[in-house]
Amino acid sequence: MADPGSTPRYSEQEMALILRRAAELQEGADGRGAQLSLAQIQSIAAEVGISPTFVTEAAAELQQPTPRVGWLGAPTRFHEERTTPGVLSASDAAELVDCVRKELGLHGEVAQVLDTVEWRAQSPLGWTFLTLVPRAGGTRIAVTAARGDQAVLVGAGSVGIGILSALWGVWVALAVADSPLAASLIIAGSGVAGTIASARLLWRGVAARWQRRTRQIVDALAERAAQLISRDDPASRVDE
Repeated sequence: MADPGSTPRYSEQEMALILRRAAELQEGADGRGAQLSLAQIQSIAAEVGISPTFVTEAAAELQQPTPRVGWLGAPTRFHEERTTPGVLSASDAAELVDCVRKELGLHGEVAQVLDTVEWRAQSPLGWTFLTLVPRAGGTRIAVTAARGDQAVLVGAGSVGIGILSALWGVWVALAVADSPLAASLIIAGSGVAGTIASARLLWRGVAARWQRRTRQIVDALAERAAQLISRDDPASRVDE
């Protein structure tokens, strides 16, 4: 049992909840919320031991657009990005490109626009993009997997299930329909419903796997980038 006279202690998760609720209460009380710059938020976070890098990453995630979800019930485009402290050299960027090539088994093409390195590759499943962007003393690593082609294949494969559903609809129509029009509606509805339901079910599983894989690729690249930058930084070396 905690000492009644002791000072309450809160975890980082509890702190985040308290601060969010306090901000909501303030906004409701005075009709406006505090407008802070990213630097101010980083300064506040530093006081409680949160690295500015994580604040920058959280702000970037907040600005990312919500993935569009169509009739398949899950997005067909998956995007993840991380920002690591330090700027990559040309050789380091080339090594990260090689890493993603090995991970996906695709050679792709590399282009440089000003100080931004872009890599793109196409497979039968769709396009994959890697972008390395120097930004305010750090490097933004972004990976986008566009899987519209794979979604089309999943939808086409679901047509077979729709045909089976239509055949089931024929049996139902023969049993309950009292007119050719009603029978036709039952058969068509069964086929369409079977196609859509099976496509959504299949694609949700595929989308979840691609979301995880995109995140894993970015995490691995960010970890490798941090190692390369640390290796290249003379201040991080210890003289023998």
